[in-house]
Amino acid sequence: MTSVLKELAQIVRTEVVTLHGVTRFSPNRRFATLYSEGSPADNVYFLESGLVKTYKRGAESKEIILEIILPGELFGLQALGTERQREVSAEILLEGSIQVIPSIVFLQFCSSKPDTWRLLTESLLLSKRQLEKKVELLCLQDVEYRILHFVAQLAETLGVGAGTDGHERSVPLSQGELACLIGATRETTSTTLNALARRGLLRLGRRQLIVPSLEKVRAAVSHSSAHAAPKG
Repeated sequence: MTSVLKELAQIVRTEVVTLHGVTRFSPNRRFATLYSEGSPADNVYFLESGLVKTYKRGAESKEIILEIILPGELFGLQALGTERQREVSAEILLEGSIQVIPSIVFLQFCSSKPDTWRLLTESLLLSKRQLEKKVELLCLQDVEYRILHFVAQLAETLGVGAGTDGHERSVPLSQGELACLIGATRETTSTTLNALARRGLLRLGRRQLIVPSLEKVRAAVSHSSAHAAPKG
């Protein structure tokens, strides 16, 4: 997490969540919907723990995951603008805790603490750069590279799991969800994951990907060519 996001998260944790009208939501099941495309945009959300995905559905209910929201991040910021309906949907990927902040409450807080606007602007610019990077990956890199890139990124952020050697990391994504994240077909994603598993870079679990060595995955990202695997 960048210094800007850490500073913004600290302000939300210490000042915003104590404001009148802010409520805490602890979803106890995967796939719980926070908001849907077309629903009213009247709240901002702060993820304390767990994981959330934002996504859109296209023709034949095909899904593309736009972002995976990590602990310490604000999301649903469209509610701070002039549009009154959501353009994307948000769903729980990993159970945790979420602070629900009415947009009017957050806007009033920002007006009283103008420096918060600067942090919000910088965080939105960071999000924009991340989306631009994702578009670049979808257009220029093959499926293997995309898988390794996103798995390494998530594994590094989520930290050490419960592996016996203390180094394994778990990424709580199913193969289908990973396919939606990297913009590939389920079949191509599955084939590529199995190839990576045979090379010892990943292990496939039930709705999770196990990374035995983050260093090896990082090295594979560095050396993966643009045509190492079939396009999805």
